[in-house]
Amino acid sequence: MPRQFGGAYFLKEDKMISKSKVDKAGRILSDKDRNYDELSLELDYVFEEFRKSYLAPLTKLTLSLQEWLQTYGQQYYIAQRLKRKPQILRKLRRFSVRLTQLQDIGGCRIVVDNNEAVDGLVSFLRTKLTDSGDYTIERETDYRDWGRDDSGYRAYHIILTTSGIRLELQLRSQLQHYWTCRVFVPPHVLV
Repeated sequence: MPRQFGGAYFLKEDKMISKSKVDKAGRILSDKDRNYDELSLELDYVFEEFRKSYLAPLTKLTLSLQEWLQTYGQQYYIAQRLKRKPQILRKLRRFSVRLTQLQDIGGCRIVVDNNEAVDGLVSFLRTKLTDSGDYTIERETDYRDWGRDDSGYRAYHIILTTSGIRLELQLRSQLQHYWTCRVFVPPHVLV
């Protein structure tokens, strides 16, 4: 499992890759005007290793969520995903942020019946996440009433940290999920 130690990430085979090198990979690879060269190839490896470092903590979170939700007594749909490279690079260009600042490289989505069910789930998961001792809730943002300024997207987001890795938990009603899939997901992709 990846661990953050000071300014470095320990990744595959305990090779240490610094935050500055990860950020350099994001900066170089998101530059549309740059020609692909040997440095780009090296940084592509760094980028992919950093991205893959989210998989184990994300899978652990998803399994914990599934275990907790079995006792919740409500219907739900859960999915996890690692953000794909093109989406990450597009986001780096659009927001001018460092790769290590992104908080949605790894994420889980839980879809429940309606907004009241989302409210109940937020309270339930807040308690479970805190009580587990494995997760720290960094921030909660409710986009349901007004949506995001740039897109109208609606959901409840919980940003949490585990093992030095930031993960995003999205909680949506079925209607919010339906809208998001129609607006953001190409028609040939299954969700």
